[in-house]
Amino acid sequence: MMNKRIPKILLVKMLLLSCSMMGYAQKTPEWVLPATPFNEAETAKLMEKGTATIQGTATLKKKGKDNFGVKGSQILLFPVTPYFTEFLELKKKFNSRKKQASMSPVAFTYRVEGRFLDDKGTFQFTNLKPGKYYAISWIAFARQKTVAVQTGTSTSYNVYGYALGSSPIYEDQHYDVFIENEVHGFVEVKEAGAVVNVVVSN
Repeated sequence: MMNKRIPKILLVKMLLLSCSMMGYAQKTPEWVLPATPFNEAETAKLMEKGTATIQGTATLKKKGKDNFGVKGSQILLFPVTPYFTEFLELKKKFNSRKKQASMSPVAFTYRVEGRFLDDKGTFQFTNLKPGKYYAISWIAFARQKTVAVQTGTSTSYNVYGYALGSSPIYEDQHYDVFIENEVHGFVEVKEAGAVVNVVVSN
């Protein structure tokens, strides 16, 4: 069904981006919108209730390891329209600190919101009409970092037992930083009642 709220996951990412821009240049990026007019009536027809199903898994591959969408995390499905197609092209061109591709708030509302059903990135969208769709989500992966932590002090003495000086003793400690990457994919429903299986990945 059509949701009249801007998706939380996109709002969060826009907010995080805005905050990072403030810290870097004290200003938000310039949002670049598609020049193609958004046809709301046509898009609404694409979002009408149907009988088809799109199901599958979402996975992020990093250094030979599969990372999956976790249970309860959000995955979004957009109908592919000329407006949305131009938005995807703009994303390839404008993805810097100065300029970012975006969509109008109204266009954002035309989507289907889903949740992963388990920790293996399984998802399912039902009641869809035939057409072309674009699934998108964000999956976290762990990146190991190393930091030197002082664990003690080494003191040197002369022959008379007097301290000559001391120096810190350091030990490397490892920790994980979790970073989100986008996964996405196109999927086409060719006929009513179809069940389409898809893998959404990077």
